[in-house]
Amino acid sequence: MTVTSVYKIQTHEQLKAIADPLRTKMLMNLVKQEYTGQQLAEMLGITRNNIYFHLKELEKHQVIQIVRKEEKNGIVQKYYRAVASRFIPEDYLLPSMDLIETSRQVFMETIEVSRTKIECAPAASFALNSSNLEQRKNIASTYQMIATEENFHAFVEEFKHLLDKHFTKHGEYEKYEKQETNEANEGNEDQKSYYLSLIAFQDDNEDIAIQ
Repeated sequence: MTVTSVYKIQTHEQLKAIADPLRTKMLMNLVKQEYTGQQLAEMLGITRNNIYFHLKELEKHQVIQIVRKEEKNGIVQKYYRAVASRFIPEDYLLPSMDLIETSRQVFMETIEVSRTKIECAPAASFALNSSNLEQRKNIASTYQMIATEENFHAFVEEFKHLLDKHFTKHGEYEKYEKQETNEANEGNEDQKSYYLSLIAFQDDNEDIAIQ
């Protein structure tokens, strides 16, 4: 099974498998890159037995897969990865409150990860460039705008193309750095790591003011 952009959930059992809050966290990490059970256990602060139980459930319901194995000190480590970057249900499974709450949790987890990144970032990440006020090195903004669904979909697609044009994904850059030829490493000195968080959703609630 290969990693795809979208995986369609076929059964209610699959929906329930990913609706568990801990499995949602695991899946969010496995969408980004591959991890062993030990690595996930350390990241999420839970026991290995617990993490392996949930990994087996996710694998059984075909939402994650083993992408490679590596032997260390006589122990075979299995690396897991989500089968897709997005998971959507077949129409006959809708509406699904399990999926709605899972989706809401993904948004909340994204906010929490961003909060942690901000708290742990060095002071230089938030320093202003007084010598060139037009050259931004960071941005923190919230917008509330009006658009049709078609315009929103078009924005998302253009945004993805914009990311591909200007940035290298972290996992791809790590592989690039590991290449040992001078040609591969030439020009890497100016590249820096940036953290980008984008959240967008349709909401008609006008009670909360956006400053």
